[in-house]
Amino acid sequence: MKKRTVVFVIAAIIIACIAIYFFLANNKSFFDGKNSETVESPEDSINTTYDKISAYMEEECKKVYSPYDELLSFDISNYKEDTESGSVEATFFYKVISKNYYKDPDTVGYIKEAKENGDSSYQSLYDDYLKPHEMNFDLKATIDANGLITLYSNSPDGTEWEKVQMSDFIAPQ
Repeated sequence: MKKRTVVFVIAAIIIACIAIYFFLANNKSFFDGKNSETVESPEDSINTTYDKISAYMEEECKKVYSPYDELLSFDISNYKEDTESGSVEATFFYKVISKNYYKDPDTVGYIKEAKENGDSSYQSLYDDYLKPHEMNFDLKATIDANGLITLYSNSPDGTEWEKVQMSDFIAPQ
C-alpha cells in the first residue's frame, strides 16, 4: 500500500511539473508582468528614455555617416540617467562600427596615389580600407519636457559638454 501511494505522489508531481511547464511556455508574459491580452500601441514601442536616445542616435548616425560608410552596429554603454523637473539628462559612451562600402581599394584616390608612387604604406592603406572601423564618443543627451533631444560631447581637451550634432564629428572635405 505504501509503495502504491509513493508512486501515485511521484506521478502527480511529474504531471503537475509538466502542466506548469506548458503553462509557462505558452504564457511568456507571466514573467514580465504584462497581461497577455494587452495590445502595445506604436507609442509604447519606444517608451523608455534609453530607447528614445538609442533610436535617436542610430537615426542621426545613419543620416550623417551612411553616405560614406556601411554602418554595422551601434552600442551604448556606461549609461547613466538623471531626471530633474521634467527633463532628463543621460551620459553614455557610444560606439559605432562601420566599414567602407565595398569597392576595389585600388580605385580610391589616396590608395591609388600611394600605389603609383611606390609608397611603403600602400599595402597597409589597402588592407585598412577593407576592415571595419570603430568610432567612439563620450556623450550626454538631454530630453526636455517637450521630448526634444539635445546632444553634447565631452571633449578630450578638457572642455565640458559642448553642444554638438553628429555631423560635427566628420572632418571637413
